[in-house]
Amino acid sequence: MEKNIYSLLMVLLFLGVGSLSAQREQTRVVTVTGSYIANENESPAEAKATALNNAKKEALREAGVYEEVHSVSIVEIGGGEENFNEINFELARIELDGRVTVLEVINENIRPVNGHYEYSTTIRAKVKVEETEEDLLFDFETKGLHKTYFEGEKMTFTITPTKNCYLRIFYFDFTSNSQLYPLKNVYKDIQFEADVPITFPLPHDLRYLYDRFSTAQEYSMFLSDQSRNNEQGVLLIIALKERVPYTEEVTYENVFRWLSRIKRKDKRVHGFGVNIAKR
Repeated sequence: MEKNIYSLLMVLLFLGVGSLSAQREQTRVVTVTGSYIANENESPAEAKATALNNAKKEALREAGVYEEVHSVSIVEIGGGEENFNEINFELARIELDGRVTVLEVINENIRPVNGHYEYSTTIRAKVKVEETEEDLLFDFETKGLHKTYFEGEKMTFTITPTKNCYLRIFYFDFTSNSQLYPLKNVYKDIQFEADVPITFPLPHDLRYLYDRFSTAQEYSMFLSDQSRNNEQGVLLIIALKERVPYTEEVTYENVFRWLSRIKRKDKRVHGFGVNIAKR
């Protein structure tokens, strides 16, 4: 699937919340139906996938945990509200896969509805239920990000966490994805203190650098495709209570699968749209 990155903050869906105490986990088996009316631009395979996704959401409702679906608020950073559907669908699917396991597809149907086709899927599914509470005191503030960067400009920003934490920073665009912090053989994976602002990129300081031979990085903004007049990317900042390393290839699917394994009480995530334009 082509990666579509746009200039609004992504709506990041986290299905389930974390616990301030010992976490109890159980599963429930439910039988539900999800449906979807396809538009003229969607293939049957896409419509079936959406119907299945909706069935998984129904499984959460039936298991009594749908009210635990949380979305991080949308903040306009750099442009219009253009077609977040594909990436949001993918991120929601990844999170759903972490909570709902399809045991059996019982039935699939297609029927005409007002000139379109409605796809429905009935499944028997196992739902992971977490009896939890959210740590509302764990968060961070980010300052200094611009709506638009022109080619050659350097991006800097300041993060102030409310509790001691470890940070993970990723950048996604049309052609490449990267982990900005921590960075192998460049920046150490250290704990940052509560209420102490830290500016990224980190300075040339041995408190942060891997060793004395490491060179501090700059976040210079350039178009990856010079045939474009502008491009959009997403800066993803993650605060963790514990040091949980990320070791996989950097793709947004891999990152969100990794995130889905971390309890909500132990993480806080913010995404920021970034627009890069020619001067």
